[in-house]
Amino acid sequence: MTITRRRILLSTSAVALSAPWVRPRAADTWLIGQSAPQTGVLAPSNAETTAAARLYFERLNARGGVHGKPIELISIDDGQDAKRTAENTQKLLNQGVLGLALYRTTPSSEAALPLARKAGAAYIGTQVGPSMLYDPKLSEVFNTRARYSDEVNRAVNFFKNLGLTRVAALVATDSFGKDVLAGLRQALAGAQLELLAQASIDNRSADVTEQIEQLRKVNPQVVLLVSNAKAAAGFVKGARAAGFQPTFVALSNTSSASFVQDLGKAAEGVVVTQVMPSPYAGRVRVVTEFREAVAKAPAVPVSHAGLQGYVTAKFIHEAIRRAGPGVDRAGLVEGINRSASFDLGDFTLNYPRDSRQGSRLAELTVIGRDGRFMY
Repeated sequence: MTITRRRILLSTSAVALSAPWVRPRAADTWLIGQSAPQTGVLAPSNAETTAAARLYFERLNARGGVHGKPIELISIDDGQDAKRTAENTQKLLNQGVLGLALYRTTPSSEAALPLARKAGAAYIGTQVGPSMLYDPKLSEVFNTRARYSDEVNRAVNFFKNLGLTRVAALVATDSFGKDVLAGLRQALAGAQLELLAQASIDNRSADVTEQIEQLRKVNPQVVLLVSNAKAAAGFVKGARAAGFQPTFVALSNTSSASFVQDLGKAAEGVVVTQVMPSPYAGRVRVVTEFREAVAKAPAVPVSHAGLQGYVTAKFIHEAIRRAGPGVDRAGLVEGINRSASFDLGDFTLNYPRDSRQGSRLAELTVIGRDGRFMY
């Protein structure tokens, strides 16, 4: 399925229309808050995830919502600025949101999580997987995806099995990059390998000219791309244009239709770790449901990023349903922890008392000639 630029822009526009100042009263609506980048280098992938979550809620609300009330996702742009994330989060909590969901970056979660915990609000389904969100003591946190370290372990096992031992990395300088780098070094040590070199990048930037030349000099067999999707795509395109042809491995944070589109002809052969089932296959019930919904909403692309938004929205719906019609913030947190397991359609999220993991699915895909992720 070819994703056009127009579809991505339509998804972005749908998110941008979520003005936070005109909203139903909390008594009439289940309000879920989100602070995420609607502008900047992360806007396209965030738009896919958020649009798919909204699609789920719209379809649910058309059937009467849950306990007779609609679910509304209030999304405010933070421009990938953690300070703005904190300000937005406090505004959302003051507006009476039942919980927070689908935050986009590691620095954003570092800023928002203390506020969520202080308010007793559930912190659900972030789009990222840093280790700090998986502490068993964080009873308000409910991850709907595997952690970055799970992805890195799969990647290291992959290239070790292929006999690829010269490993380099493009690494963001923020807490996201630091978290993944720590996991990468640990995984490499376990495989009796070392990191040959690393090139740093501001994760709000997509300029990788210097980084390409820096890593090219050490002649790695593998380059792990620990950056935003725009920078990762730019690195692959620039490297290949310069005749620099290692195996490129990107993490799930890049896994979006917009990433493949940005790669263009350079997409084929790029390895991407995934934390969602294939959105193209129909053997998983929630995927079939997602594809049927997207077929009637052409502005929402079929992508792993979109599926994560859809899965998280369905989880929120089921959590509210189980918690009952009078649920408040504390009741939602308690209800999820009490239920512990949520089968969303051949994709189950588990929250035993000693884990915030939700899902442990971490798989490898390769982008094919048609732009699809092949398992």
